[in-house]
Amino acid sequence: MSFTISAPPSTDIWRKPPSTNRFNAPTQSLLSSGPVPLKSFNRVRLSFSANWTTRYDQGGILLHLTKGEGSPASESDRWIKTGIEFYMGKPYISTVATLTFSDWSIYPTITSSASTTGDKTTTIELRREKDELGSSLWVYEIVLDIDGNEVERKPLREITWFFAEEDGWFVDVRAMAARPADEGSVIGKEKNLLVQFEGAQVDVDV
Repeated sequence: MSFTISAPPSTDIWRKPPSTNRFNAPTQSLLSSGPVPLKSFNRVRLSFSANWTTRYDQGGILLHLTKGEGSPASESDRWIKTGIEFYMGKPYISTVATLTFSDWSIYPTITSSASTTGDKTTTIELRREKDELGSSLWVYEIVLDIDGNEVERKPLREITWFFAEEDGWFVDVRAMAARPADEGSVIGKEKNLLVQFEGAQVDVDV
């Protein structure tokens, strides 16, 4: 399945003190069932590309946690978004983890290192992993060969709190795109950021 998300200016998913709480970016569900119990989530993988031009342009995966199935978005929600974010003139792998407020980490991407604004495809995977200390959510950049086979898995971040309180929480697995800049700050001819997605894989227990 392939699809495109068009993100207009002034869209974002971001929570920062004292009062910023934005959740207006366009998204698309990767599960036909909608949100599922967090206990059932194992893995999601998604590939995407875009012509990144403007600071904070972004696209990738969103895991949105709500307390109760079908609950409306609220300030108690938790979420992870990870993918490409355009910063200081380059695309980086970006991960934002939001428990109370958002934190942000960036790392140079393997697949976009040869181009600053090109449309090279990036593949990201988030997966549940368990060791002797408990379960965590791990973020990986996946390098694929021309046939789509995995040739390298680059660990980028461990999020330890994601599965800490699973009872009663539901996860909505989605693709997302955002263009936080206002319209007057957009660089290039296209007002909206167009992000192309393909190769969605979601593994949940049924």
